[in-house]
Amino acid sequence: MTRRRLGVLLAAIVAVSAFATAAAFAGDNDSGFKTAQSSMLTPVMGGLEVTPLLTVGDVLSSGYRFEAIPDGISVRTRGQGRVDLFVNHETSKVPFPFVRANPTAANGENDFDNAQVSRLILNQHSAGVLNGSFVVASSAGYQRFCSNYLATSKESFDRDILFTNEESPDYVLRQEASWPPAIGSPAEEEAGLVVALDIRTGKHNPVYGMGRHNHENDVAIPGYGKPVVFSGDDTFTSGPLTGVFAAGAVPSQSQLYSYIAPSTDALLADEGDLWAFVSDTPGVKNYYQVLPGSGATVTGHFVKVPKDIATGRKADGSELKAADKGYPLPPTNGSWQQDLRDPNVPAAGIDGPQWVLEYWSDINNVFQFVRVEDITYDKRPGMGNVVYIVDSGRGRTDAQSLDTPNFRSTNGRVWKMVLDPSDPTKVTSLTVLVEGDDNPVKTLGEIHQPDNVESTPSGLLVTEDPGSSQQFTTAQQGDANATTARLWYVPFAGAPQVVVKINQSADGGATDVDGRPAGNWGAWETSGIVDASGAFGPGAFLIDVQAHTLWVEKADGEDNYAPAGPDFTYKREGGQLLLLRLPGA
Repeated sequence: MTRRRLGVLLAAIVAVSAFATAAAFAGDNDSGFKTAQSSMLTPVMGGLEVTPLLTVGDVLSSGYRFEAIPDGISVRTRGQGRVDLFVNHETSKVPFPFVRANPTAANGENDFDNAQVSRLILNQHSAGVLNGSFVVASSAGYQRFCSNYLATSKESFDRDILFTNEESPDYVLRQEASWPPAIGSPAEEEAGLVVALDIRTGKHNPVYGMGRHNHENDVAIPGYGKPVVFSGDDTFTSGPLTGVFAAGAVPSQSQLYSYIAPSTDALLADEGDLWAFVSDTPGVKNYYQVLPGSGATVTGHFVKVPKDIATGRKADGSELKAADKGYPLPPTNGSWQQDLRDPNVPAAGIDGPQWVLEYWSDINNVFQFVRVEDITYDKRPGMGNVVYIVDSGRGRTDAQSLDTPNFRSTNGRVWKMVLDPSDPTKVTSLTVLVEGDDNPVKTLGEIHQPDNVESTPSGLLVTEDPGSSQQFTTAQQGDANATTARLWYVPFAGAPQVVVKINQSADGGATDVDGRPAGNWGAWETSGIVDASGAFGPGAFLIDVQAHTLWVEKADGEDNYAPAGPDFTYKREGGQLLLLRLPGA
C-alpha cells in the first residue's frame, strides 16, 4: 500500500460528518475530569487534535477508577449536554500466560478483575468526565470483553441494547472468584457468551444462542426490519486443526455468524436463530483459497445452526460436549486450546460448547476465516447491506512454513461482504478490500494485524494489534520500518494512510511498576475506534490504547497449585481513552 496526499483526506473527512450539530453543545461549560497523563497517541496526519480523557488508574471524585485494558466503546447522547460512553475492559481472572507444569509469580500473569463494562458520563461541550460506574461488574464472572456495539432503532431495535461479549475459551465460575473451577464441577461454564445490556432498565443477561465462541464483537446490521446481528470467531488457535481431520482439511478455525430474531424482545429471550456463512463458489471453502491479488469474488449463503449447538447447552441447562453429539474429542496436540487447570491431570483440548460448534462448522463446510476480529457496515445511504469484516491473519514470517500450499498469512485482511438487500442469509459477493498478505510482516505500508474498525461515509478507520512477529525490539527500533501500533484511514477511493501512532514513552516511566525493561514497539495496541461526531461534532472519534507492558499496579497471585508460593502475578495494565478530531472538521 502507498500513501496519498493529505489534502485528499482532508476533504474526505469533512464529508464524513457534515451535518448540523447545534444541539450537540447543550450545557455549554468546561466541567469534567481529564487525565493529567500525557497522550499515548502521537498525531501523524497534519492538523489532527488528540485529547487524552482518562488513563488507567485515574480515580474520579465519586471513587470510580478507570480500569485496565480498555477496549470496545459505544456512544449515546442523553440530552442536557451529557454523553454516555460504554467502555469494555478486556480483563480476566484466568491467568495468561500460565505455565501449567510449574506455575510461579515469575512466569504467570493475571488481571485483578473479571471483565467489566464502564459507563462514563461526559460533558458534551468539554468532553470532561463527570462520573463513572460499572454497568457490568467483575462480580458477574465474565471474561475478556473485547469490542461492544450499541444497537438502536437504526438497526430495527425498539430500544437501545448494548452487546458485549467474551473472547475466551476457558471454563469459569460466574462469580468474583471465577477461576479455577474444579474440573467437572456442575457450576463450571465455558466462556464465549454474548451479553445484552438493556440501556433503559440497566439489566443485562447472556444470550446463549448467539453462539458459543470467541467473540470480538456483535454488530447489528440495518435494513431488514428485524434484528440481524453479525459476529465472528476470534479464535485463540488460528492455525490448522490437526489430529481429528486429515492434514490440511481444516487450515484455519474462524467462522462468521449471524443471529436473526423477529424482534428485540425475541432476541433478548433467545428466540432467534444462529446462522453460519457457507461459500457457494466451487473450490473456495476458506481464507487460503482466495489468493492474494486474484480479485476473486465468492458468493454464498448462511445455514442455520442447530439450536443446541448454538447455545452449547443440553435440555437440562448443562454444557454440551462432544460425546453428547457423537463427535470426537478435541485434539490434545495444541492445535485446539488446552485446559490449563490442574497440572496433575494430563493436558487435553477443551471439550465443551466451543469445540462442538467448531466441529459442526467443519463437517458442514462453513467458510473458515483465519481470525475474524471486528465488523462494521457501510454508513453511506442505502448501503447498510455492505459489511466489512476484519481478519487479523496469522503474522507468519518468511522463516515459517506456508499455512497451505497456496501461501502464508502475514498481515491479515479486511473483507467486504455484500448481502442481498431483501434477505440477510444470501451473500451476493465476498471480496478482499484490503489485502495484507501480499507483503511480508513488518512492511511499513501494510496494516499490521487489523483489529477494530469503524466506517464513515468516505472510508474505514482500522486499528492495529501487532503480534510478536510485527514487533520491534530496542535494537531494532532504528530500522526504517520500525513502528508502534497505528490507526489507519482506508478511503473507499484512494490509498490508505496513517492517522496516529502509539507513543510508548511511558513504558518504564514513573507510573510503571512491573520492574521490567520497556517492551517492544508494537506491544501496545490501538483499539475501540468509534464515531463520536453525533456527540462531539464533525470529525470526532473516540479510541483507546492498551498499554500491555506498562503495569500501574501489581501483587502476588493465589497459590492453587504446587510449588508453594504464588502461581502468578496480579497486574493492572495501563491504557488510555482519547478523543480525536480529524483534520478539516
